[in-house]
Amino acid sequence: MIPLTERTPSVIELDPAISPPTALPDRIYATLKHRILTCAMRPGERIVEKELCKEMQVSRTPLREAFNRLSLEGLIVLSPYRGYSVAPVTVKGYQELCELRRIVEGGTAALAAEQATAEDVQRMLDTAETRYTPGDRESYLGYLRKNSAFHLAVVQCTKNRQLEAILMSALDRHQRPLYLGLDVGIDGQASTDEHLEIAEAVKTHDRDRARTLMVKHIANAEDRIVVALRAAGF
Repeated sequence: MIPLTERTPSVIELDPAISPPTALPDRIYATLKHRILTCAMRPGERIVEKELCKEMQVSRTPLREAFNRLSLEGLIVLSPYRGYSVAPVTVKGYQELCELRRIVEGGTAALAAEQATAEDVQRMLDTAETRYTPGDRESYLGYLRKNSAFHLAVVQCTKNRQLEAILMSALDRHQRPLYLGLDVGIDGQASTDEHLEIAEAVKTHDRDRARTLMVKHIANAEDRIVVALRAAGF
């Protein structure tokens, strides 16, 4: 595993409850980023520095350092006379992320098919299942974490740090609308089947099939989520 300081961590790694960073600025950054990506801090929500300082028992200096990092990642925005707020979720922004993912992850799957070891393939298979119980919030959150873990397993086949950083950052922002609790019509079994097909193409070193399946997998999710976002007024 590549150290977190050398790439952009994924939300499944950032969860402070699982593996809290030791340095104070990193801990603040991880906490806020996890809240934003999982919509514990809602899109468009105003960020009150004084309240956060009190809650986290920190001064404004490390908090502002975290704000700067989150701003560079496009997760918070600074507005004149209003201060910081959580970046909004929009259909256009979501579609741009999907386009990025289709380009990057399609190529990643093809590269994984060239380079994956038996251990890499097993890690993909171990994270492929994404079933969940409709209406059960905890199982739904488990589905999201497992989905992230599968895509992380695919890119880790490439042993390319830069590619992993780009892909996981995009995936985390791509999944943010799902944490809003929108009815996106997810079929956990269908998602599992698609993951298994991708893993099989990687295992058999079929570059073209791995690329095609990954692009289709991302496009299927995009269609569902765009419909849900528009229905919810985003």
